[in-house]
Amino acid sequence: MVKLSRLLPWDNVISLYNNQFVSKEGRPPIDGLIVIGAVIIKHMLNLSDRETISQIQENMFMQYFLGYSSFTNEPPF
Repeated sequence: MVKLSRLLPWDNVISLYNNQFVSKEGRPPIDGLIVIGAVIIKHMLNLSDRETISQIQENMFMQYFLGYSSFTNEPPF
């Protein structure tokens, strides 16, 4: 996960994600890095949505991949 996090063009991907949210009304979007990273993890490991959240909560390398600065047991969203 650490190597992959360095290979992806995060700025470009996050910019594309953020451009989908032009309205300032309603709830603000979830951090693009977390959303895109979670989808990548889900598909790489063939996990369900719940399994993805559980794996992220338990794995510090996945949390690093999602841009976390320290380990946490909290769900990503």
